Amino acid sequence: MANNSIHRQPIQRPVPLTAFPFGVEFQKALLRLLSEDSAFASAAMPHLEPGYFENEVLAWAYNMLVQYKDKYDAVPSLRVVQDETRRLDPSVQEFYRLTIEQVIHADMSAEPWLRDQTLDFIKRNIYVRAHQESAAAFNGGDVEKAYEISMRAADEILNTDWESPDREFFFENFPQRYSQRLSEDPMADSISTGIHELDHTLGGGLSKGELGIWIAHSKRGKTTLLANHGVQGVRRGNHNVLHLIFEGGRKQVAARYDTIFAQEAYHLVRASGFSEETFQRIQYEYRMFTRRLVLRGFTERWDYTVADIFEEMRDLKRLHNWVPDLVIVDYGDLLRGRGNHRTETEHQTSAFRDLKALANRGYAVWTASQPQRPKNDIDAKTELLSSRNIADAYAKIRVADFIGSLNQTKEERTAKQMRIYAEMYRDNAADRTIMVHADFATMTITNPGEVPAVSSPASPIPFGYVANGRKPVQKKAPI
Repeated sequence: MANNSIHRQPIQRPVPLTAFPFGVEFQKALLRLLSEDSAFASAAMPHLEPGYFENEVLAWAYNMLVQYKDKYDAVPSLRVVQDETRRLDPSVQEFYRLTIEQVIHADMSAEPWLRDQTLDFIKRNIYVRAHQESAAAFNGGDVEKAYEISMRAADEILNTDWESPDREFFFENFPQRYSQRLSEDPMADSISTGIHELDHTLGGGLSKGELGIWIAHSKRGKTTLLANHGVQGVRRGNHNVLHLIFEGGRKQVAARYDTIFAQEAYHLVRASGFSEETFQRIQYEYRMFTRRLVLRGFTERWDYTVADIFEEMRDLKRLHNWVPDLVIVDYGDLLRGRGNHRTETEHQTSAFRDLKALANRGYAVWTASQPQRPKNDIDAKTELLSSRNIADAYAKIRVADFIGSLNQTKEERTAKQMRIYAEMYRDNAADRTIMVHADFATMTITNPGEVPAVSSPASPIPFGYVANGRKPVQKKAPI
């Protein structure tokens, strides 16, 4: 903790417009909330200053929270803060200790109101600062700068928010839980992969709140399988799908999706060389799935984190009122961990933990990872890849709910076959090898012996489409 000279430094007072308009009891409750809810503290503290507190002790206590968080990346308990009063001048020790004791027992009965008022205060402060800066620039003749300041503040205000904590009083909340379960379809959160045996292993598909990881060597079908998951998510469940691209580029992935939907050769799709009939058929199906699929490229930098994914999802919600059900991260090895990490292993472990935290917010998340470089020719290798082959660090995939791998020899590729190994689902070993049809000319990975069907303007519902819980309606491919 800081030395005595820091403890006794005077707290700078802000201009009146940025001081708390709330009384001392509110400020005590706010300090308690900051110390007890780390998520709330992380969102609010960047916008708050010690001088906002009108009481000297409260300002000092908040300063202790800030110093501790800066040093340890954690918010201390109020007992830790109270213990720091022993290092103060003896003439003020008891007064500070008793005041912190009052903060520890501050009234939290109006916690939702406390959160809302703090958020409103922060937004107003952003506005006041921006207004003053913008007015100064405008009066100085710099209209462009004044405009930029105002627009930046407006965007910051719209993006300043925090969610309610994921908390419940278990026994008291039972009637609400029971009621919700009665009204919910237990399969509604499962997003089908379209591969029957895999869906059976997953209990219907990857569920919201789960992270699934595929392991495969470079150029062995990771993006192709992830794109097929996206197609099936749209076709079989009418789900919103967000496909995030960290390698290869958005246009390339868009061409893969067009290829899967069109069931034409990839090189024809890239050159727009398919027939008018195929073009009309694709147009027909795409109109049925308007706004169901978003592709977002992240290829300008090499230091993207899950924070960038959160920002993209926030923009989609704010600008388009669009929220995904399935998030595809193509692929996880290219993400960096948030915070400072010394080694690549630490970065990778942190990044995959962040992906699991993303899934925990209520999204199904598919991603992929590369194994260690093979010692032998992978075109002739028949052994199945497993988690023990993962590159960088096994710890990075321990957070996964599902781990599987893609396996294919040269002969299998020629025969349009692939072995999918479902190694683990949740805490149970799935340990199942699934043979699938893998046609990389049409970028399709599906059930063996199944001819990928396509929709046509003569068909009212495209192949595999499910709406309102109805069973899939399958149409034969047009001849």
